[in-house]
Amino acid sequence: MTVRRRIYAVMSYKQGDAWTLVFSWTLTVTVLANVAAVILESIPELHQRYAREFHLFEVFSVGFFSIEYLLRFWTAPENHSNPRHKTAAGRRMGYVLSFHGIIDLLAILPFFLHSLLPGVDLRFLRIVRILRILKLSHYNTALEDLISAIYAERHSFISSLYLLAIALLVTSCLMYYAEHNIQPDKFGSIPESLWWSIVTLTTLGYGDAVPISGIGKLIGGFTALSGVLTVALLTGIVASAFTTRMRRQEIIFEAEVETALAEDQQISAKERRVIERLREEFGLTEDHAQAVIQRLRSERQSKSQ
Repeated sequence: MTVRRRIYAVMSYKQGDAWTLVFSWTLTVTVLANVAAVILESIPELHQRYAREFHLFEVFSVGFFSIEYLLRFWTAPENHSNPRHKTAAGRRMGYVLSFHGIIDLLAILPFFLHSLLPGVDLRFLRIVRILRILKLSHYNTALEDLISAIYAERHSFISSLYLLAIALLVTSCLMYYAEHNIQPDKFGSIPESLWWSIVTLTTLGYGDAVPISGIGKLIGGFTALSGVLTVALLTGIVASAFTTRMRRQEIIFEAEVETALAEDQQISAKERRVIERLREEFGLTEDHAQAVIQRLRSERQSKSQ
């Protein structure tokens, strides 16, 4: 095994050896420490007292994440999971433009922008550092699965958002005409009424603006009920899409196992590597994978008898 392939195996968690475990824990602790540092640094007293320590820790973190980014870029040609990228340059570009690649770049970009442009107010980039928490998605595909699930059901999702937009517009206009003369400070315009409509439809109900007229209370009740229905509809679409994606991944995994068991009901070393790669990609536990293999093997044995 070449050095590049070995590093790729460690950084992609494809081998459960000591080096992979050390790298995994180091990355996790560093990411969580960075998130804690961003939160604590926002406290003025702590920022003034430990400004030097915060800066040194940021320099160390950026150095660590920069080395990690360069190593992932260098070892990207070892990733053969995407058939569209056939060349080393294509695989490296695929990593750079991937979800993980963009997150890895955002983890170090604010520091270098602030260093290159010291005279420009880039304080908002400090908040971008909190996105380093997304680097933990290297371990789990849940976030990607959720985004892919929503994209798969994008037409239904957009239709639900369209209904939500209509409900927001109609209820805010009705509340404006019902309450603007009585409460001009809270419902003096449609945009101000829109805020009330948003917090009511999303079932938050801050209470900073409430209707006091009879017709206003009637509209408020209708808005609250519409919010419950709309949120339930959106939640149902997302939950159904996520469940469907998880089931589709399990079906793909089962199909791969069935193919491996087709001839002699035995799984070769090469087939086991493919199955293990699918298991890791889909986030299935080893117990779940073994249960699927045993079930399919038992089914084939029952059919052959």
